[in-house]
Amino acid sequence: MKLSISDSVRNIPYYPKALMYGHEDGWVRLSSNENPYPPSEKVFESILDALFAINRYPGGEKELKDDLAGLYGLKGDNFLIGNGSNELIEMTFRAMKHATRTGVIVTESSFAFYDIAARIYGYETTKVPLTGLTTDLGKIAAAMDDRTRIVFLNNPLNPAGTMFSHEEFERFITSVPPEVLVVVDEAYAEFAESESFPRTIAFMEKYPVLILRTFSKAYGLAGLRVGYGIGNAEFVSFLERTKQPFSINLIAILAARAAARDESRLAAVLANNRAAKAFYYESLTALNLEYTPTEANFVLVRLGMRAEEITKKLFERKVLVRFMGAYGLPDSIRISFGTPYENTRCIEELKRLV
Repeated sequence: MKLSISDSVRNIPYYPKALMYGHEDGWVRLSSNENPYPPSEKVFESILDALFAINRYPGGEKELKDDLAGLYGLKGDNFLIGNGSNELIEMTFRAMKHATRTGVIVTESSFAFYDIAARIYGYETTKVPLTGLTTDLGKIAAAMDDRTRIVFLNNPLNPAGTMFSHEEFERFITSVPPEVLVVVDEAYAEFAESESFPRTIAFMEKYPVLILRTFSKAYGLAGLRVGYGIGNAEFVSFLERTKQPFSINLIAILAARAAARDESRLAAVLANNRAAKAFYYESLTALNLEYTPTEANFVLVRLGMRAEEITKKLFERKVLVRFMGAYGLPDSIRISFGTPYENTRCIEELKRLV
């Protein structure tokens, strides 16, 4: 059977998924920036409650928005709920379609789905180089022209864990024309400890800013796919019109509500992350391995020409890390922070190989 496939789709690369091994006993999964700890008992209780209502279409999005509004000191109308952040990214492409402004700006070595989704929706992507593995907002501002429609910023940056500051973002956003939407993907924001991390919400009413957050990382709900956007209420209402009906299942919605309300669980996760970060800094320094200081739940490690080889050898030892060749960093691997046992095992196996 021969079908005519859209030119914008024909040459799109597959999303570089992590190896989906490791569900069996004995594997150490440090390749996908997942939360290594299960969610709280409150989340499991909400999931059990949801099972008795799965014969009905899902509700609860309004209540989740109101819960988030309480956490941020905003209104429910400022929030948009998505089936993971990927759905929110696609919604921006649908809503921002323009006859002449078809350009999208992303940084090199950032989340691959920005570029993939841009191609699916017929946009043209410009990739701006990093400066010292950090997003250079000056370069991004210089790259904008009369074709630019959307700019995607990933902060903290995956895979480096670096960040731009509040002052840098303020200088940048005040120079962006109103026809250009700036999407700030803050998937790892909960882990950021720097006092200079941008307070992006402060700019969302006056400037064209949409902030993306997720329940996949710090809240430990990666398998349920719940993300949310924060922005000007009127703009959010337009994005909402492009959303598929009932795109988030009932179990995910109720689990997200329970997770958002469990502040003590989040605090414990962040404390564990700080301990894991300190462990890797000390261990990698002892191995004389270069790493990038991180504001996230992973660390980028430079291994030189052997990076891919070492990734494969770790895999043979049932330790999963991510080779960064697909991100334009063929000399590096990214190690997600795991449990103390997983982190120790990773370092022990790495020690045998370097």
